[in-house]
Amino acid sequence: MAKNQYAVFGLGSFGAKLAVELGKAGNTVVIVDIDRQRVDDLREKVTEAIIADVSNEEVVRELNVAKFDAVILGMSSHFEDQVLALTLLKQEGARKVLAKANTAIQERILYRLGADEVIQPEQDVAERISRRLSMANITDLFEFKGSAFAEVSVPARMAGKSLRQLDLRNRCNVTVLLMHKPGCPTETILSPDTLLEKGDQLTVFGSRESILKLFKEN
Repeated sequence: MAKNQYAVFGLGSFGAKLAVELGKAGNTVVIVDIDRQRVDDLREKVTEAIIADVSNEEVVRELNVAKFDAVILGMSSHFEDQVLALTLLKQEGARKVLAKANTAIQERILYRLGADEVIQPEQDVAERISRRLSMANITDLFEFKGSAFAEVSVPARMAGKSLRQLDLRNRCNVTVLLMHKPGCPTETILSPDTLLEKGDQLTVFGSRESILKLFKEN
């Protein structure tokens, strides 16, 4: 399988961590930062490491950014440079640009300038923790292209019933993908006659509203 190609511009804590994780996952990763030490610290963990100023038009042109599946901008602490880099990336035909923002105002500006996705790591983490603490049976929920994946616990009212009896896919448009019983390995759901027990962990897919309705309460 062909590797995806990514470029990470800006090696603060977010950009550096993301670059390393993308590399671990087997992707081709090019990192670029004006700080020599930051680049040298990651040189052995990525495909290519470049010391350069990505707010410079000539630099961005020479990087041939259109070849990357995505370019990640992690320069939110230098927002003016981030704005310039985003403008140049779009000008040079970058296919997809993800940008880190520190504030809602930065997020709005980046979207207006053409960013395909804007990430606020602290905000995203806070929202996930809030959901987890506020919803008794939902330990995590990720929205994805209008739908959601969630890790949920089986509530008491579903215990002792089979997936066939519950018929979640047809009644609620929620599909159970994986099941984990305490003390056992995670397994793919193979039989609709599998009985659920209170506290079983499920990975489900469906609309956010349907998942919340099904699993928010005991």
